[in-house]
Amino acid sequence: MPNSIEDWKSEKHPFDVWPDVERHAAAQTPMKEIAAPDLERMKWHGFLYRKRDAPGRYMNRIRVTAGELSAEQAREVALIAYEYGHGIVDVTTRANLQVQGLSIEHLPKVAGRLEKVGATSRQTGHDNIRNVFAHPFAGLTPGELIDTRPLCHDVTALFLDSREYADLPRKMNICLNGTDSHSAHFWTQDISFLATEVDGEVLFQVLLAGTQGQNPHLAWHLPVLVRPDQVVGVTRSLLDLFRAKGSREQRNKTRLRFLIERIGIGGVLEWLEQDLLFPLQPCVGEPIPASSQDELVGWFRQADPKRWTMGLSVALGRLTWRQLEGLALLSKKWGDGQLRTTHEQGIAVANIPTGFKNAAATDAAGLGLSVQADPFELNTMACTGSQFCNIAVTETKGHMFQLIEKLRKRALKLHGIRIHMSGCPSSCAQHFTADIGLKGVRVRRMIGTREGFDVYLGGGLAGQVHMALPYKLGVDFDQLPTLIEDVASEFYLKHQSGQTFSAYWREKLQAAQAEKVGDEDYQAPLWVCDVCDYQHSGEDPPVFCPSCAGLRRNFARIEEEGDRAMECESDGVKEFEGDGVMESEGSVAHHADTLTPSHLADAGFVFAAKVEQLPEGEGLTVDIAGQEYALFRVGDDVKCIDAACPHEGAPLAEGELNGGAVVCPWHSWEFDVCTGCSLDPPGNDVATYETRIEEGVVYVRLPGTGVTESRSRGVLAGGRVGENA
Repeated sequence: MPNSIEDWKSEKHPFDVWPDVERHAAAQTPMKEIAAPDLERMKWHGFLYRKRDAPGRYMNRIRVTAGELSAEQAREVALIAYEYGHGIVDVTTRANLQVQGLSIEHLPKVAGRLEKVGATSRQTGHDNIRNVFAHPFAGLTPGELIDTRPLCHDVTALFLDSREYADLPRKMNICLNGTDSHSAHFWTQDISFLATEVDGEVLFQVLLAGTQGQNPHLAWHLPVLVRPDQVVGVTRSLLDLFRAKGSREQRNKTRLRFLIERIGIGGVLEWLEQDLLFPLQPCVGEPIPASSQDELVGWFRQADPKRWTMGLSVALGRLTWRQLEGLALLSKKWGDGQLRTTHEQGIAVANIPTGFKNAAATDAAGLGLSVQADPFELNTMACTGSQFCNIAVTETKGHMFQLIEKLRKRALKLHGIRIHMSGCPSSCAQHFTADIGLKGVRVRRMIGTREGFDVYLGGGLAGQVHMALPYKLGVDFDQLPTLIEDVASEFYLKHQSGQTFSAYWREKLQAAQAEKVGDEDYQAPLWVCDVCDYQHSGEDPPVFCPSCAGLRRNFARIEEEGDRAMECESDGVKEFEGDGVMESEGSVAHHADTLTPSHLADAGFVFAAKVEQLPEGEGLTVDIAGQEYALFRVGDDVKCIDAACPHEGAPLAEGELNGGAVVCPWHSWEFDVCTGCSLDPPGNDVATYETRIEEGVVYVRLPGTGVTESRSRGVLAGGRVGENA
């Protein structure tokens, strides 16, 4: 039986939502008044709703086929970000551009302005074929086997504006690489065409159904060779196979990889043999495993020896509108107006004559961008994170910027060690193919829950492409610098000659069980420099201060200051007996309106939230005594269930609520919020909790709790249907 997403896709093709978008733009309709299916359909036009970006704004994802970006397009995107958005432009891991902060009235204007410069954002979200990318320097690199840019555009023309290919069971990622060196990135795409030379002829080997996400899997090798003139035909046939035989039932089982698992590579070959009008040349040999990551920052001499490509280091892919506009002007002043976006969240300026290299690099430096490869910028990656993304569990870009600074202060060197941070299991930052992968999670501590990360080691290149292995689960963000310093230091100290970081840790973790981190872990002693107040966490102070270069003897250890009660009293805080709440003196009046009435407290009810925090059709996550629960407004009543989906722990309060049923925001499992029964798939029920409403306040009865009162922490979460963007 098709899932609910297939139902609303069949009710109205997502292409047909555009007149509604124009109507909403003219009326400046608030996001909460737009039907959830229509918000999802808008992703077919490249506009992704962002309920966390109050009061409800939109992100525009712009397709940059083959990474080719003209100066005119770059400048227009920069001006759109300045005039309508937050003034920032992100480069993604698929070489797209993203503009955040758009209001509904701006969307038709943005689409029109992009069209005027030959750009588009159509079909960049949901069940579509995403940006078709190539090696970022395709057509420029000396010695490349084939320039794949024309093929990228031909493949894009196959599906762009096609109602048929805009109706896939799930999203699809396609890439082509015309060099003879294929980085790890190409092993995690749905379809990868990788150039190889056979008897003097350039052909493509094919990889199928690689994924990151919840259940990562490296691509299967399709044992055929494809001529360049056959690429579009083979792509068309594979898309038809996916549409004809791919599952449209459980959303967590609808990617191409699950079809391959069901029919096998033999089933794919049988389909191609029957469907194609031309035979494919058999090939048993697999693509040569990646031996290194793509080097995309620095000066790169082009096939024309008098021309250079300037690859710029962009921290976590985030540019200001001034930087992007400046690069557009720079590319025309010192080059020929050609820029390239990269799958490493970077950007490059092409075709700079030898005599203009220094002038171009100087202008780039004036924009705050460097042609020098900063090792931290070069080796780190982060997705959008909870700042804007609807389903991210943690912030990422902000955390990664802080992490970089903390590691710099520790004088740690990341020689060939890549750190990728994703805000949720969807792995948009590809943490499974990083040396150190960080997946955002909520960690429960004695004082409640806060942001943390599961840590994976050994992904990427360890002799061949590998998925990372779990190392530590539930690490607090504040503990990450010490953990990363520890694992890097152990590698530098104990590795064998020539052994990579990933190879070392894969060997060590093969038979190891990932540990769940508690409060007591990674709380190393804290040392402070008496000269500059620099703080160092570690068993011993550093040999010298990385901040002021002061000697080791200047460091003093900060001792524990008594127990928790003494700390509370020293801060002017006292503990109310029997209610389990820590309150500052003088705030009792503010707290009085959340005290549970005695008749409810005696029955085991505790304060959860105020009704005004729960708009109709939206969810609220509350924290009661360190445990999270999900509240839902259903008519005049409020229902309470477990906060986490039993599948992968997604926050159910951020799901779409329809008629008393909530749809999990990650994989579309459905639950009845009144009974807790799992509707799809069955047999995965969640617990329900009795609620009472008195004088505009919601109280929840928690079986077996000794707590009679607790402060709740709520985050309004808008409805969401379907996959990550």
